[in-house]
Amino acid sequence: MHDVNYEEAQELLKTPQRCENPGDWEPEKQQRDTWSLSIGVLDQNGIRTQLQVELIYRHSQKTGLTWYKFTVFLRHAWGLERVYQLDVTHSLRPIKDKHSLPHEHIGKRRVNGELSWQKWQMKDVLQRFSTQTKIEFLPPVSHPEVFELKG
Repeated sequence: MHDVNYEEAQELLKTPQRCENPGDWEPEKQQRDTWSLSIGVLDQNGIRTQLQVELIYRHSQKTGLTWYKFTVFLRHAWGLERVYQLDVTHSLRPIKDKHSLPHEHIGKRRVNGELSWQKWQMKDVLQRFSTQTKIEFLPPVSHPEVFELKG
């Protein structure tokens, strides 16, 4: 995966931005128990930026594993570069693989998260993501496993 450098990531995320009408989570066809949501980012004036948000949520009743991978990408004609990523895994069993422990990527820099993040719910993960990226979702993103009437 291509990453922007740390300084560029900080520059791209230094001002408040937003995602409007994030839409519905879509089930992933190739990965069971997984949903994703992808949306473009607008600047403070409502003008589309080159940033794109991708939220991935996986929850398996069978294994008890819940995984959140929330990412901001910079779009180029040739593809995507990762700007920021929040990766949080919950497990009923202790996580032994250090790479699977909660962490963030800010450009090319990986920052370990707190072990308490493993107890976070969707709202907590979204809050951290929004705080770190200064991206607000209007209206707020719903949980993929909760059915909500719209209208």
